[in-house]
Amino acid sequence: MTTDKIYQQFGYLLNRSEWLRKTVLVLANSAGCLLMLSPALSLLAATSSAIYIYSRIQGPLDWFMFECMLGVTAFSAYLTWQLLNIRPEQPEGVRLKPEQAPEIFKMLERRSNHFRIKPVTHINLSTGTELKIVGTPVGAVPIYHRHTLCAGTPLLFFLGKGQFRLGLAGAVAVAATKKTCLSGWLVQAANDWPLIISALKRNDSLLSRLLLKPVDWLATHIEHLSIKLRADWRQQQSRWVLDNSDEQSTADYLANHLVAAAFLEKQYWPMIFKAADRCPTPVVKAFSHLPLLLRKTLNKKHAERWLLEAQAFGKQQQTGVRDLLAELRIDQLAWPGLPAESAFDTLFGNKEILKQLDTYWQNTIETQWRDAHARYKNHEFRFNQLKIRAREQGLRGASALKFVKLAPQFVDQQGAIAIYKEMYNNNFDDAKVCFACGLALLRSSSVNDGIRALQRAATLDPALAKRAHALVSEHGNTWVDEEPAHQHITMEHATA
Repeated sequence: MTTDKIYQQFGYLLNRSEWLRKTVLVLANSAGCLLMLSPALSLLAATSSAIYIYSRIQGPLDWFMFECMLGVTAFSAYLTWQLLNIRPEQPEGVRLKPEQAPEIFKMLERRSNHFRIKPVTHINLSTGTELKIVGTPVGAVPIYHRHTLCAGTPLLFFLGKGQFRLGLAGAVAVAATKKTCLSGWLVQAANDWPLIISALKRNDSLLSRLLLKPVDWLATHIEHLSIKLRADWRQQQSRWVLDNSDEQSTADYLANHLVAAAFLEKQYWPMIFKAADRCPTPVVKAFSHLPLLLRKTLNKKHAERWLLEAQAFGKQQQTGVRDLLAELRIDQLAWPGLPAESAFDTLFGNKEILKQLDTYWQNTIETQWRDAHARYKNHEFRFNQLKIRAREQGLRGASALKFVKLAPQFVDQQGAIAIYKEMYNNNFDDAKVCFACGLALLRSSSVNDGIRALQRAATLDPALAKRAHALVSEHGNTWVDEEPAHQHITMEHATA
């Protein structure tokens, strides 16, 4: 049997046998721990050997061996000191003080005592939508951890106080379970290795250069082997909530999580980052303005659509929506709406913490913001150049495609439609340009012209026919009769 067949057969066994997969993960993680601890183990062995040889010196050879052991001891001590200086990053966010939110600290202490785990004394308000306890290795070995409650600030505006209590209890329950079972340790270690590798890359030392490649190789395989295990553990908190509350409360809790994540990704952050077009530095107060903008911009129609998309097309390994809905025995989630009084309003006496989050977010996002501003300026310069060329000599091929792509950023809808029609007419024999113009026209509500452009693209390149038909069907329209090759879209108002 060849080596490739052996690897293939072993991979098949790993996929079929959970017990074998866990055994291999234990061995891989143990090897990684021994590798990271090798300087300390070498120091211990070399020191013991030096002491033993020194106590039994009888001649020159013994002195030579003793001096060699002293050299190994010094080198191992140097590497061990470098190992102690490697510190993985802790969870992002603003660290809460007990006086800022005393009720949250009391809740967390009660839950910790109830589940009999060491009290979690660190609480971070983050910029996302998580509500979970995160364990991060204190050193460069996935053994001893510091646990932090990470609460996404935007999520607190979607949850009421009762839902926050429920989610917090679920987070502590999962943390307690993770500490007491093998699967929990394997999942925690799989999450630790990327942090350790990142710390090795930041720490430019001899030890980092020696260990980075072998540890990275091990971490890659550990990550691949633990995919199913980590996907199952991501659902543990929601399953605990389901087992310890009524179905409606669980459905509302899950719906609020999904809507909060979709609101940030699809509406709020794109709206905030539009300011990068005009402003080179992030001066927007994204979190101080969040409560007001949330009430004004979020509507039930958008929320319901996001829920349907999450249930139909979401990343199921991350959300577990279908599995949870199957256990709830409901066809689809319904958004209960924003609470009359959010968990944030109830648990925080004032909104001073939002100003701290603004500062933290601005510092974190500054590089990305400056890149977005520079990218916008480059696009603006390019669009103006193409606009001049289009007026003087017309655009063809790649230049026309770029002009169509940039148009929505710099002109209104009617101006963009005029550009799409002009590029279509000037590139009537280019399938790619016709397809791009047809798609843009469809999205701009110029449906009939868009269908004609897509039809022309399909005529020029039959490989595009299937995609063109799908786009037309997606917009609820039927394929129009093919027009003669010489017939263009009417564009009396589209001439530059």
